[in-house]
Amino acid sequence: MAKQNIKKIEILASINDVKEIVDLVQRKGIIELSDIPDDNLVDKLSTSQSFGFYEKYLNEVKNALKTLDKYCPKSKGLLESIIPQKDNISLAEYLKNADKANAYLGYCYDINAAEKQIEESATSIARCELVLENIEPWLDLDIPMKYSGSKTTSVFIGTLPENYSSETLKTALLPYLGDEDRYECEIISSSGKQTYVFVICHNECKQLVYDALRAIGFAYPSDPTKHPPRVRYERYNKQISDLKDKSDKALETIKDCAKYRRDIEFAYDYFSLYKEKYSAISKLAVTENIFILNGYITEENAKRISDELEKKYTVAINITDPDENEDVPVELKNNSFNGAVEGITNMYSPPGKNDIDPNPVMAFFYYALFGIMLSDAGYGLLMVIGTAIAKSKMKLEGAMKKTVDMYFYCGIATVFWGALFGSWFGDIFEVVAKNFFGVADLGAKINDTLGFTLFRSGIALWFQPVQDPMRLMRYSFLFGIIHLFAGLFASFYKMWKANNKIGAICDVIPVFLLITGICPVGAGILSVNVPSQLKNAGLIMAAAGAVLIVLTAGRDSKNIVGKLGLGLYGLYNTASGWMSDILSYSRLLALGLCTGVIASVVNTMGTIPQNTVAKACLLVPVFIFGHVVNMAINLIGTYVHTNRLQYVEFFSKFYEGGGRSFTPLKTNTKYFNIKED
Repeated sequence: MAKQNIKKIEILASINDVKEIVDLVQRKGIIELSDIPDDNLVDKLSTSQSFGFYEKYLNEVKNALKTLDKYCPKSKGLLESIIPQKDNISLAEYLKNADKANAYLGYCYDINAAEKQIEESATSIARCELVLENIEPWLDLDIPMKYSGSKTTSVFIGTLPENYSSETLKTALLPYLGDEDRYECEIISSSGKQTYVFVICHNECKQLVYDALRAIGFAYPSDPTKHPPRVRYERYNKQISDLKDKSDKALETIKDCAKYRRDIEFAYDYFSLYKEKYSAISKLAVTENIFILNGYITEENAKRISDELEKKYTVAINITDPDENEDVPVELKNNSFNGAVEGITNMYSPPGKNDIDPNPVMAFFYYALFGIMLSDAGYGLLMVIGTAIAKSKMKLEGAMKKTVDMYFYCGIATVFWGALFGSWFGDIFEVVAKNFFGVADLGAKINDTLGFTLFRSGIALWFQPVQDPMRLMRYSFLFGIIHLFAGLFASFYKMWKANNKIGAICDVIPVFLLITGICPVGAGILSVNVPSQLKNAGLIMAAAGAVLIVLTAGRDSKNIVGKLGLGLYGLYNTASGWMSDILSYSRLLALGLCTGVIASVVNTMGTIPQNTVAKACLLVPVFIFGHVVNMAINLIGTYVHTNRLQYVEFFSKFYEGGGRSFTPLKTNTKYFNIKED
């Protein structure tokens, strides 16, 4: 289980079979197509127009589905809302529905047109409502707002920036017009900030009245009506009513089309596949009678696809090894236990040309370190149950299946370490036993009942980190050293396999001797009772490792001074680097304690009342809310720090990355799985 052997494949076939062969290659999903450069012997197919059409159709379908989700959301179960599910259809059913794809596209046009009508109606309604809002204060005016007077009179219709009554308005105009009966005014309406007025006067004093009104802030309406305001008001209300009717009819159209959702989803996958297919066809080379397809394929699939193509079509197939300088993609093959962490590796970088597959080495340590950091068996049990339900009830594929598998194994590891540390939703069992049943030491009670020692401390099968954090720190460093040594020997294997046996011996063995020799001394510093004979043996081993590093680290230098200088520098780098890496594993202690302490605090908060009934009533909601939050926060922290230990400490010992993943042309569908007949 490791990196698969990648081969180059070249297929020559009749130009008449190009679409059928590309369809077959796409359904199989095992060939990564490579572009064939232009030359004088072959041409390239121009697919930009077809590609553009299918992209346009796909956008129509996307918009239609988005509209259906907005107005007619599809009911989903809890699991399906988290992990989308695909329906299985046979190839025969797919081909049958493919003939109806254009009809399904018609539903999309109807839905999108209806959505456009709803949006346009909403915009027009908002505009009409704004006009109505401006007209409402003038509804008591029974003449057009544009009316300016008769042959002998002048009329001023407009607004004033304060709240006036007829009396206060005359008082405001008094300094400008005096007591003479020069005008008549009527208050149409008023609000807290504005007054809407009608003022009439004789033409002889038109300018005088206008100047007086302007002096107190008079302004004409920005959009005066040609008819009495109520006429315009009713017309706009009718317009709004008509727009709402159009919007309602458009919504009915969308709801009627909702019954075709499955057909529209099929159209989405259909046009997606055709878009990808025409993108792939653009990489082919053609002559007048044949086409040429080049790409990469795994060795185990090469013969299978060759046999199938030769059986169905007249083809010439050539399978060869890639050149040394080619950018060959990487395809990994692992069992479910190791393959579940492939996504973690790929987030860092796929293996490079000279790398080994790190997942078989990393998987065990990833799950173990995750479990130590989360370290609560109750939380782990929830993870196992949740992922087990997802695996059994849902059709999981690809990256999603691997992610669910990863959390399943992480959950098992968390249950294991949580049981060793005696943490089941913190100390909830002990809290319940003490507060509701009067049992002060639940672990001792169970041991007495069983007649043998099952629990060492509380209900811990091993020890409780909260009670003995230094012990967990020592074991954290031990687990870290084991993890780092696994990376060190992966480096040994990688160099040995690459026929760099001298490098494997000189770069790995001295480091192993140095770090192993220092371990007894370090353990003594951490209050471990180490026999003096073991310490002395360790010092001798460490000295031997240090000498070997000094002698071998600078072996590429051409002069003795350079060899010595590089050797000393190599010793310094090795010692400081490994010290830093080992100390990084103290995060196992930090996160493990964090989970347990917060969980215990939550349980304590739930049992604050003295009354037993009050305790029970408070404990249930506090327990649920507190542990959900604690689990969510610590799951994120555990995931991040477990990844960091892999990327920074573990990978730095042997892994370079820099490769690119194998990306075959395949049926990348969203709603349906197409199964071969």
